[in-house]
Amino acid sequence: MKAVAVVGMGYVGIPVAACFAKSGLNVFGIDIDKNKVQKINQGIYPIDGEEPGIEELIKEVVSNNKLVATTEYSDAENVEAWIVCVQTPFNVDDFKPNQRALRGAITSIAKSMKKGCLVVVESTIPPGTIDEVVKPILEEESGMVAGIEFSLGHCPERVKPGLLLHNLTTYGRALGGIDSKTHDLMFALYSNITSGELSPVNIKTAEVVKTFENTYRDAEIAIANDFAKYCDAVGVDFFKVRDLVNVVESRNLHLPGGGVGGHCIPKDTWLLAYGSREKYIPEYLIKARHINDSMPSYVAELTLEGLSYLNVNLNNAKIAILGLSYLEESDDTRNSPTISLIESLKNTGAEIVVHDHYVQEDNTINHSNDLDETVLNSDVVIVMVSHRLYSGITADFLKEKMNNLLIIDARNVFQIDEFVSKGFEFCGIGRGSTFDKN
Repeated sequence: MKAVAVVGMGYVGIPVAACFAKSGLNVFGIDIDKNKVQKINQGIYPIDGEEPGIEELIKEVVSNNKLVATTEYSDAENVEAWIVCVQTPFNVDDFKPNQRALRGAITSIAKSMKKGCLVVVESTIPPGTIDEVVKPILEEESGMVAGIEFSLGHCPERVKPGLLLHNLTTYGRALGGIDSKTHDLMFALYSNITSGELSPVNIKTAEVVKTFENTYRDAEIAIANDFAKYCDAVGVDFFKVRDLVNVVESRNLHLPGGGVGGHCIPKDTWLLAYGSREKYIPEYLIKARHINDSMPSYVAELTLEGLSYLNVNLNNAKIAILGLSYLEESDDTRNSPTISLIESLKNTGAEIVVHDHYVQEDNTINHSNDLDETVLNSDVVIVMVSHRLYSGITADFLKEKMNNLLIIDARNVFQIDEFVSKGFEFCGIGRGSTFDKN
């Protein structure tokens, strides 16, 4: 195999394309965003945030002409493999996946692919999607038959912002294929980029593996969040309890927080449930999803309780929120819990200002890259993201700038004793609050 095309130049597609290019393959990176394509062809990584090694790798593979970005599928008509890395959102209200990007990519591939090629979907999809959606489109639009004139597989991505290259090059992968030939082709392809174990399985098993993986993570976080709220209710420190629970090696109680964001985890429980919709709905897993979705509202409740305790008039109040991305040291705001928090607070009458130095200024909300400006004259500071910058904020720094001294720490960033000793009212998820009258 000499050439591949990667469709979707986002958090998954760019590092996938770069890693294949680094291995010596000629790679076409396809995306509808002309600005993104232009930046990649200039050797620029078009996504902000800390991503070890990716900028240097992009420059290297572009400069040696191993990676070329384009908006045209026809540019890649002679490649031996197509890899699909487009977004797969889920509409919870309608209980239905949004497959517009996936269907569009598959349709365009079908019109350009040659006989004998391999098509692999890396995007996370509901179990059954390859057989019910992808395969029929490819066969109808190409006039070819899967398993005879082209090979078809699903190799779900396992990347995480901040660890993209590490995960791509070390994690094992599930190679879902329609037949043994597909497995052989996928094994040869992915052996180029990872030292992890490659496990040939059937298509549906591969589809379930990824949706299980993120749903399990979602449930683990939900347990931690529920326990933290319980600890707030009974007046014990969740983090002390957690340390003692995790002494037992078979226990791994996770960290609570102000919500779960990103493109994957908030939707993958729903993708999983959609795949079994006609026979079984996983009620416990859906309940876990609802718990995590409720955390921004919980933060809002704590905030309003604290402001009420201080007798702050909400119509004259300023609420400063630290962090807009869903993940520390990242600019990724997809399904950001902070957006949900703003929604919960927007009708209070208070001024709401959000700081995030990684995120480009957003005119849809009152967002700033200036920390001093954000916290100046504020009545409460809410920490929603554990950016390293925030862990360096001192009580003295905030005391000089705030009107009222109230901290709501949803990420366990600050040391409570330091702030309380300086006269702050303080609330940390799982650590209770100084203003709890109970």
